[in-house]
Amino acid sequence: MKLLQHARRSRFIRHNSIFFIGSAAVGALNYLYYPVMGRLLSPASFGEVQTLVSLFLQITIFLSVLGLVTINIVTNYRDDETRNVVILEFEKLALAFGIVLFISTAIFQNSLKHFLQFNSTLPFLLLMAALVVTVPLTFRGAFLRGQQRFGQASLVNILSAAGKLVLAAGFVVVGYGSAGAIGGLVGAQIVACVCAVRWATRSGLRVPATHRRWRLPNIRTVLPELRYGGIVLITSLAITLQYSIDVVVIKHYFDPRTAGLYAAVAGVARILFFLTASIALVLMPMARLDAPAADNRRLLVKSIGLLSAVGLPVLALFVWAPNQVVTLLMGHQYVGVSQLLPRLSIAIFIISLVNLLTTYYLALRRAAIALIAGLGALVTYVFIAVHHGSPQAIVNSLLFGSITMLVILGVWMVSQYKREFV
Repeated sequence: MKLLQHARRSRFIRHNSIFFIGSAAVGALNYLYYPVMGRLLSPASFGEVQTLVSLFLQITIFLSVLGLVTINIVTNYRDDETRNVVILEFEKLALAFGIVLFISTAIFQNSLKHFLQFNSTLPFLLLMAALVVTVPLTFRGAFLRGQQRFGQASLVNILSAAGKLVLAAGFVVVGYGSAGAIGGLVGAQIVACVCAVRWATRSGLRVPATHRRWRLPNIRTVLPELRYGGIVLITSLAITLQYSIDVVVIKHYFDPRTAGLYAAVAGVARILFFLTASIALVLMPMARLDAPAADNRRLLVKSIGLLSAVGLPVLALFVWAPNQVVTLLMGHQYVGVSQLLPRLSIAIFIISLVNLLTTYYLALRRAAIALIAGLGALVTYVFIAVHHGSPQAIVNSLLFGSITMLVILGVWMVSQYKREFV
């Protein structure tokens, strides 16, 4: 009874519960997207969709970075007008970068088509259109999380995931193939963006009188945060590539059917990451620079416990019943690669834990975390570069690299803990 009463009063539990439920709904919708696409498309076309999704995750790393920077700004800035100016200037910078990427993709679309063995260039252009739309969505969603409005932030994500599923399925059914699957993403991001802009405005992200929407970004305004942004970029890049690079490597080295089969089992394994990612997102705005170190550490320990409670049962299921899980989620045609799921799931769980730990140190603005994450990721890339003769070899490389990343991070954390008491 006392434990239940404590849970009701705990802001940590309340925020995690709200955002976890929202994230679980988003995760379910996002992963329903894969079995639906897997059944509506041929394995080769599904491999194209998974490759595009992996590319989107990697390309939008800079948006994830600026989203985390935005959360940190909202958490630690005390003057609302200064806060809003900095956020909106970052948004203009991101939009400019997104437009440059769109133009570059239009110029080099044929090269991308041949390198990744696609049948058409249209999916690449749609992917960049989705990127441009995602810019304002990212900043407004991050602002809502920074204000600890996790309910509204969750609703925005649910709208995006549900819209992507419904629109993509409709476009594929009428014959647009992989381009239709990505077209659904574009439409969904537009709908979610409209809601996010409205709610963020009500929560305080208003355009100051001194801000000029249509001018080039004011670099001097955002310069104080760019160094921190660089730290977040390196760390986020290392984590995102860690759980997504395998799909792109498989797509490059193997035939389209093999890539499509592997993409299915990789999609299942990633459930572990996205199921627990909300815990890190809640931790970031709660760990404050001006809070006592002991309070921040308690938040970290609670978050690790929550991640284990959520992730370990799912991991056990994936390890003990891979055939049944893959058949249920993706269909019988993908069961031939289900033997890859146990080791791949262990690797993804380790990456989830690393993501939580690195997010904690990003919240506290520890610059060294970028070097630690980058070094750990580099070990993975070396493993993959040497051992990529089969999908099994790539999974083993990812697993060994992720273990190495966790060990390096753990040694550094112990040294930091000891230094606090010297």
